[in-house]
Amino acid sequence: MATNQQQITLNVYVNKMKNCVAFVESDLDFVDVLFSFLTLPVGTIVRLLKKQSSLGCFDKLYQGVDNKYLATAACRLMLTKPVNSSRVKCQKLKINIDEIGKLFTCASKICSYRALSYYSSLEHCRCGHHMDRKISYDLNRDYVNYEECRGVFIKGNKFLVTDSLLVESLEHAKSSFVGPYGVWNGLEERSITIEQAQVLQILKRSLISDTPLTDVLLRNEEDIPPRLSVPPPVVKTVAIKASDKENKIYKIKLALVGNRVMYAEAGQDFVDVILSFLTFPLGALKKHLGSRFKIACLNNLYGSAERLASSGFVVEGCEENLLNPKLAPYFNCKHQVIGVEVDKEPLYFACDYRCRLSAKRYNCYSPGHSGIKAKRALLIDPKTSTEGLNFSEGSFCKQITYMVSDELVVTPFSFTPVFSLHRNISEPVKMVELGIDKEEVLDLLDAALSSSTALTDAFFDRANAALG
Repeated sequence: MATNQQQITLNVYVNKMKNCVAFVESDLDFVDVLFSFLTLPVGTIVRLLKKQSSLGCFDKLYQGVDNKYLATAACRLMLTKPVNSSRVKCQKLKINIDEIGKLFTCASKICSYRALSYYSSLEHCRCGHHMDRKISYDLNRDYVNYEECRGVFIKGNKFLVTDSLLVESLEHAKSSFVGPYGVWNGLEERSITIEQAQVLQILKRSLISDTPLTDVLLRNEEDIPPRLSVPPPVVKTVAIKASDKENKIYKIKLALVGNRVMYAEAGQDFVDVILSFLTFPLGALKKHLGSRFKIACLNNLYGSAERLASSGFVVEGCEENLLNPKLAPYFNCKHQVIGVEVDKEPLYFACDYRCRLSAKRYNCYSPGHSGIKAKRALLIDPKTSTEGLNFSEGSFCKQITYMVSDELVVTPFSFTPVFSLHRNISEPVKMVELGIDKEEVLDLLDAALSSSTALTDAFFDRANAALG
């Protein structure tokens, strides 16, 4: 499995009458790339697609991330360039659409702290120097025999992939989806080579279309409709029970105008949760939203991973990466209630010179330092202050009051924009306070993925009912 090649050749079977992809026959390289989509944090997807992901409110949420209300400067990078907890595995993909994960250490070669950072913008080590020296590390820390498996996440030989991203091993595919196409009648085989640009387009189309392979492999970009797959309407929460008040975790105030929510006033805890959505891997969204997750192709991809795992086609230890992908260490926030798990911090060892990190060896193995004992190196939580001393208590944002728009643009609360909004609206503005629990946070996450009016879709009916 070469990592220096940037092309994958596919055998594409085209339905000539409909001019669409019936299915693709591929080896492990392509299916591994497809399944890696499940490991990508949403913030990474928005960034890779240049803030044109069409994922509901997420493009706007991403654009609104601003240092002026974040706990530290590095928090902005945590939200806009979140670390993939499967990044070491993804570096082994034949086409890796995200940049190679890096670790940084103190620029001073005499520093004794052995501190590591995900980001070079974590300004200072405890010794006072910048944390901007890139350090290489061992990519084989997961102890998987990739030569034997021949894949990163999946093992086997040949696979078939439908236009809607159902994946099946070739030996099990005849009864699954070759049959519906009359075996080979009316199909034309084409050999198509894809590169990183096409993989990015497949990712983009899989979020909004039921036919991403046809869209990318057979059509010119200008011929592709902007959105082919329209999610069903969001199921709104209406029931209100007085006995539920003690279960509410957050309190927000909603400004209602007509039949919509204009904005919400919220504290650090609720805004922290909204911002943390950007760090969630796609597979974690599917796991926690369940049947509420409405992106058809990714439902198919996730379901395929489940079936392949039960059939023994998933590489040992990789089932969690696909079906329950975790946050990278320190990417949780203390107010997150959805239950997305955090990966355990990896063990890294380095000598006094911090020339290379190892996950396996207790002695440095760089030339000239082979006899020097390696010691544990520790990752710094990017949510710490730049001095590395005062913690943000696990929050991405500062402890102030915020204004959140219907499309989830977050800004510090100010009376000036509020006064301007009220002055320019002829209809009466009704303010109502709501308590929010875990299920209602899931309602909001669901709405944020499929709608540009997340607050209205998730909370308007309850808020309107609360007004009596």
